[in-house]
Amino acid sequence: MSLLWGTVALIVVIVWAITIYDIIRRHLGAKHTVGWVLLVIVLPFVGALIYWALRKPTPDELQHTLDAQVGMREEAAGRSIDSTRTGL
Repeated sequence: MSLLWGTVALIVVIVWAITIYDIIRRHLGAKHTVGWVLLVIVLPFVGALIYWALRKPTPDELQHTLDAQVGMREEAAGRSIDSTRTGL
């Protein structure tokens, strides 16, 4: 039973640390950053869940996703439709 609670606690700490790192990395402005950090510190798991549920992607993240989708479509368009998968 102790191993289970230790694992749960470790996961909560990891999620908490990643959330605080993301809040600070995003440069939301002083008031928003302090507010989110305080919420996550006071309510570690619930605050992190609220943050991730309300978080909007940055323009860089949107561009990265779009580039990845375009790359996957180009790769799929270049593949043949041979069901034998011999590559001929």
